[in-house]
Amino acid sequence: MGRKDIGRNIRDIRMKMGLTQREFGTRIGKSESQVGAYENGTVNFSVDVLFKIAEAGGVKPEEVLNGISREKTKPKKWDTELRIYNMEDRKQVMTILAVNGYDVGQHKRKSTPTGKSVTYFVHATDTGENADTSK
Repeated sequence: MGRKDIGRNIRDIRMKMGLTQREFGTRIGKSESQVGAYENGTVNFSVDVLFKIAEAGGVKPEEVLNGISREKTKPKKWDTELRIYNMEDRKQVMTILAVNGYDVGQHKRKSTPTGKSVTYFVHATDTGENADTSK
């Protein structure tokens, strides 16, 4: 999944909301031209911007990266799951994995029977297009 694909996902999210680039930019704290650059895939953006886009669009961050599922499918299993307590650390790990071609996301599980305590995880799936780091 490259920048152009992610840009199309951002445009799809914005269009479904019925917003102009300027209106969407106001919601995420960016200019109209910056939103256009994200949608055209000409610039990278930080994980913080990823989360702002997801929040503004009412989608999960992984849907910004991978696209919104058009059909209801069984949740796919991931190849690995990492328990990371700190949100900033989770964002950083997700960025590293996504840049290297992994399909990434996050989820949480109840840590106690009452569900008042949860544990957060980052998960990743090898898409076959990941960077070869064995060299």
